[in-house]
Amino acid sequence: MGLFADGFKELKKASEPLYKAPKSIQQTIEIMKVAENGIFEVARNRFSKCYRFQDINYTTTNETEQIDIFERYCKFLNSLDVSFKITINNKNKDMEQVRDYVFLQRQDDGYDGFRRIYNDIMEQKIHEGRQGIEQERYLTITIERKNFEEAKAQFATIEASVHKAFGELGAEIVPLSGNERIKVLYDYYHLGDENSFDFDIREAKKVGADFRNDLCNGMIQFYPDYFKDEKKFCRALFIKKYPSSLSDRFLNEITSLPVHSITSIDVVPIPKDMTTKILQKKYLGIESDIIKQQRVRNKNNDFSSEISYNKRIEKKEIEEIMDDVRENDQCLYYVSVTIILMADTKEELDSMTETVETIGKRNSVTIEEHYLKQRESLNTALPIGVRQVETMRTMLTQSLAVLMPFNVQELNDKQGCYYGINQVSKNINIGNRKKLINGNGFVFGVPGSGKSFFCKMEMGNVFLSGNDEIIVIDPMNEYFDIAQTYGGTVVNMSTYTDNYVNPLDMDVWSLDLNDSKGMIREKGEFMLGLCEQCMGESLNSRQKSIIDRCVRKLYIEIARNREKYVPIMSDFYEILMNQPEDEARDIALSLELFVNGSLNIFNHQTNVDVDNRFTVYGIRDLGTELSPITMLVMMESIQNRIIANGKRGIATWLYIDEFHVLLNSEYSAKYLQQLWKKVRKQGGLCTGITQNIVDLLQNYTATTMLANSEFVALLKQANTDSSRMAEVIGVSEAQLRFVTNTSSGMGLMKCGNVVIPFDNTIEKGTDLYNLYNTNIHEKIAMEKKKNAEQQ
Repeated sequence: MGLFADGFKELKKASEPLYKAPKSIQQTIEIMKVAENGIFEVARNRFSKCYRFQDINYTTTNETEQIDIFERYCKFLNSLDVSFKITINNKNKDMEQVRDYVFLQRQDDGYDGFRRIYNDIMEQKIHEGRQGIEQERYLTITIERKNFEEAKAQFATIEASVHKAFGELGAEIVPLSGNERIKVLYDYYHLGDENSFDFDIREAKKVGADFRNDLCNGMIQFYPDYFKDEKKFCRALFIKKYPSSLSDRFLNEITSLPVHSITSIDVVPIPKDMTTKILQKKYLGIESDIIKQQRVRNKNNDFSSEISYNKRIEKKEIEEIMDDVRENDQCLYYVSVTIILMADTKEELDSMTETVETIGKRNSVTIEEHYLKQRESLNTALPIGVRQVETMRTMLTQSLAVLMPFNVQELNDKQGCYYGINQVSKNINIGNRKKLINGNGFVFGVPGSGKSFFCKMEMGNVFLSGNDEIIVIDPMNEYFDIAQTYGGTVVNMSTYTDNYVNPLDMDVWSLDLNDSKGMIREKGEFMLGLCEQCMGESLNSRQKSIIDRCVRKLYIEIARNREKYVPIMSDFYEILMNQPEDEARDIALSLELFVNGSLNIFNHQTNVDVDNRFTVYGIRDLGTELSPITMLVMMESIQNRIIANGKRGIATWLYIDEFHVLLNSEYSAKYLQQLWKKVRKQGGLCTGITQNIVDLLQNYTATTMLANSEFVALLKQANTDSSRMAEVIGVSEAQLRFVTNTSSGMGLMKCGNVVIPFDNTIEKGTDLYNLYNTNIHEKIAMEKKKNAEQQ
């Protein structure tokens, strides 16, 4: 655009390099001073600060949501009145280090075969993704101030608006400290040797060391169209010519290439008053030219009313810009895009350059090499805060926003469980639920969508990777096989069971007459609920007092007794019968069925190994009478286990399959709601597993629990009310397309603020697949095949 050829020269002018003819590698690094708080002095009275910001889901949203993000991004661009640089850094990712914290370590406990299968799955998925590439995004702001203190105050003011703008976009942004900024530069200069970084600004100041000595590498050579150092060949490119319209996917096409690269967008805002003044001056100049042209034609007896084509186009362009600036809150900017490509060989570098140029041609963008400006281009592209190349052109806000730096979120916690791969980026998902505000979660999926498989994969990962405990409430008895495989305990609750759980079980050896630990009080509350359930009606105040008295009498007698013993329900029954009140006998009568009657499975000492790391409670064969009581007893036992584990510093993962079954009971629903609220403080992580989310949303209690859950996995769902689902879970309606028509094992996952489409499928026929698979037809076919091979 030639409209502004004679204006804004000071704004457009590139900064002069600190050293015109560098005599050492250190002098090629354009930084004068560094501070611990991350502020760099890059030239006299010129300071910069860098921020790392999180990616957001832009690619996976629909057109309406993309327009909304686009408009918010435009608002952010308009809010900045200082020079800034947006950098997308495809940095090196040490895959050996990734394997160290992702892979399950051998423990020689008999389960290393399963750990090897998990590791093989992750290794395969790592190779399918962008091997060795990790993407980070930076915002570098540069300001001019008289001294460091003024610059510090100005950055504090700018940060407030930046945090607000990125908060509206849904992207977290954090300022980088001085050491972190130097680490970013160090990772570039020492590609492949990032772990050798050992520098601290404070320590360097004490001994008077120059940070450049630690930052730079041993050798760097600049050629007209590329440069190389000890380990890599690099080339600086820039966008020379833009089309009249550009796709918002263009920048992502370049940055998504599986290559090491740095892509920087340098932006210099043009003040509005200056913009208006120059636009008016240009417009008057064009009008004057048109009048002169008309006079010349009239003098030559050419009375044509049409002005020349060129002047007509010029006038139309400047009128459109003036309208945009005045009516659509558009601002003018000087913009340049610099791309640094890195490769191991010159041939590979040439191939990458050709690929990038081809992407440009496909989008009608001319991308060229920075001839004889490779060093200046490198300093411009790095998130230092300088610009030393003259490749800028004018753009309006919307044109600049088309260079969209957002793509899709990644789940990449340093330690956690494997959750398949990201369907968009193909990178593996590693999530740590313990790092969330609360680790509670839900897994939804229609029958056959793979929700049980998903949960078993997580259970196996948790069991094989540490010492956390796993408890499963299993209404369909389908988790018995995994518990038995991992040496767990199966508690099959039914009228014919020989697995017993004592509801009055307690650490009686820790009891004292004053109940200083509140153990008797807690057991009293539980027994109130149990008796109320047995009586089938609400307790009055007299009945509550009698029950509380009997519970206290029961345990205080035990506390006094030197030879401690664990009471059972018949002991409580006898104390009730000995009370003088008629209400006590009514309560005892309601308990008789469960003490001396046919449903007396809770009138025994606990004989199951509840200390096991993997416990499954099977409740499929419970009758209607026994089911509510069993739920209460089971929940009490589980809660006591969670509390005990919390005191030992061990996390407890509680899985509740067919979650809607427990919600049908008022008492178990209330118990679960309380558990969801307080289990975080005791180191517990609850997971509800059920089918259709819409059914759950009809229950107020369940909706509250879902809203308080930071982890949600959505596998295939029926085509129902997507807007309600999106609102409660906190995902966009467009993202729900990943759960409406999808294959088994694939869906959408929300882990904290990160929402990603995942693919958790694994190869059929492996031992892990055979163990976790719940498809009855596949199991029958596999059994027939196995029998045929044995014959």
